[in-house]
Amino acid sequence: MGHDDYKELIPVHALSALDAGEARALNEHLAGCAECRRDLAEWEATAASLALNAKPMEPSPEVRRRLLTQIRSEKSAANVLPFSRPPRTVWNSLGSLGSIAAVILFAVLIVSVVVLYQQNRKLSHENAFYKLITAPGSRIAELSGTTEASGASAKLAYDQTGRALLIASGLPRAPEGKEYQLWFIVDNKPIPGKTFAPDSKGQGTLNDQVPEAARSSAIFAITLEPAGGVSVPTGAIYLRSEL
Repeated sequence: MGHDDYKELIPVHALSALDAGEARALNEHLAGCAECRRDLAEWEATAASLALNAKPMEPSPEVRRRLLTQIRSEKSAANVLPFSRPPRTVWNSLGSLGSIAAVILFAVLIVSVVVLYQQNRKLSHENAFYKLITAPGSRIAELSGTTEASGASAKLAYDQTGRALLIASGLPRAPEGKEYQLWFIVDNKPIPGKTFAPDSKGQGTLNDQVPEAARSSAIFAITLEPAGGVSVPTGAIYLRSEL
């Protein structure tokens, strides 16, 4: 599995809903991936918050009646002809109203966690960006999409110490084994920054440190490179700023 595949397993892992094989594979990946460990921590915090704030629900009288009717029916049938129960599978589990209700509630829980997580993460990035642009001496660079990604755009905010936050949108999904890398170009010499992978909507964020040489005058660019980044750009430029 690739990095994006593991990221898709993280929300389910936070709900303790992975099977043993997937959980083992994800745990092995987490041991060497700080980004995914941070994502898992955020998911677990969000799931805990949702669980603490969830209101208990009671089934309607109609659901209760149908469940009791089915239970009595199964009990009566068992007394007449004691067939051995077939092996329990996903399909016959979904045949009971109780299991259907559990599946629906679980699906609602996952959707709620995803929405809450996305809202919290977006708010966190917006707050961080606001703090950067309101700090004394801070700057904002606008990055526009090239022919490789004409609909893409990004903003890079950084303060006097070089602490920076990049927020990008409209980027194509990075192919397997590839990530987008930030570059600080000073006197036509590129200085490598960190890498990031946008989500399915083409949105991505990156915390980085602007080198001192690039804080007063530099061009910022984003290229598509091998995962983990390179020391010298090799891929096409997808976003760039102007002096």
